[in-house]
Amino acid sequence: MENIETLAHELYDAKRAEDASTAARISVEERIAALVETGDNGSKTVEAGALKVTVKRALSYKADLDNLRMIAGAPLKLVPEKSELDSKAYEKLRTSNPALFATVAEFVTVTPRKVSVELKLA
Repeated sequence: MENIETLAHELYDAKRAEDASTAARISVEERIAALVETGDNGSKTVEAGALKVTVKRALSYKADLDNLRMIAGAPLKLVPEKSELDSKAYEKLRTSNPALFATVAEFVTVTPRKVSVELKLA
């Protein structure tokens, strides 16, 4: 008959092995990502023998929407409470209206997301 102490030790050992495996996987993903170049928002698939490796990179956008609403001249009450920054429109503004983009960019923080690495059979 199993007891709680034995099972707790088994669980502890399994979690330690899982943590070590996760750390090893992340390390390999980072090394793969360093070898496969993509743009800040893009993906690339490369062949690796019998496997295909896809590396995806993306940006995360956070905005001070209250201040952005005021720049646009829209009263706060007319803009939905749960709106978010349209990242495509934001990036388009970079080329279509650089002066406005510079003003808007003061209220937007752009950071890279975690790089994603996927494996598939070729």
